Amino acid sequence: MFHSNANKITYGKTLSVLALALSLAPVSFGQDTLVSALKQKYRLSEINSQGVVANPGTVLTIEADGINAEPYPTMITFENPVIDGQVKQRSKGLGFLKSSNLQILQPGQKVYITKINNSTDSKEDSLKVTILTTDAVLATFGSGYGQYRTSKRYSTTLAFKLPSGTLAHMSPEDAEKTIEAVLSVNPADQVRARDSGTVARSCEPHCAVSTTTGTVVGNAVVAPTAAPATAAPTIGLGQTPDQVTSILGAPSQIIDLGAKKIYKYPDMKVIFTGGKVSDVQ
Repeated sequence: MFHSNANKITYGKTLSVLALALSLAPVSFGQDTLVSALKQKYRLSEINSQGVVANPGTVLTIEADGINAEPYPTMITFENPVIDGQVKQRSKGLGFLKSSNLQILQPGQKVYITKINNSTDSKEDSLKVTILTTDAVLATFGSGYGQYRTSKRYSTTLAFKLPSGTLAHMSPEDAEKTIEAVLSVNPADQVRARDSGTVARSCEPHCAVSTTTGTVVGNAVVAPTAAPATAAPTIGLGQTPDQVTSILGAPSQIIDLGAKKIYKYPDMKVIFTGGKVSDVQ
């Protein structure tokens, strides 16, 4: 009789454990599926320890103010809580751990996504997106005689705060809307990132090629060999469009006003009247 009761107790415990596991399984599966779907939508970038992009992913544009970021790599990546599409200030109690080179990212800056994950507790769910700036900025490190300047990308994590249990039932489309209230996707950025390349091999590991501008950022390890002096390109009155493009290359934009055309370059405008250069601004 004693053995029969013991078997009943053991059997009852097994059923309870099984019921608990089954009740939790859909939540875990739902969240993992959501993260996987977001990684399909936003391709993660692979970054080495020096901040050089080894394999670029989706480029996004910052749309919100107040995102704090630290130089990459950093030992601790702090989170920026995002509630109802608004970036909130981080805990002041952790201020002593923050980098002295803290940057506030600006709307319009381009970033990669390097990680997407989630967490859940009894109070709230968090959908976490870790970002890294596509371009480096010059920052000062150390102090006194040990002070130096170098170009660094900046990284941080956006923690989208949601009511507890939300992630278990959230659709990928709703999650994308939540993220894109702070980070938007521009298809043109993806084309530029693919076409411009990612790493200038002669500069590794301290510099890379900007995915949005195509220019080198960072400090080159290998000094470039001196190029022979050449005459500065000269644009003169009366030159034809073909002569100008042979000197300056193709313009970034052409404004056609009939007899008057304007060729726009990054640092100048060349104005043609009747097919000849009439002014340079």
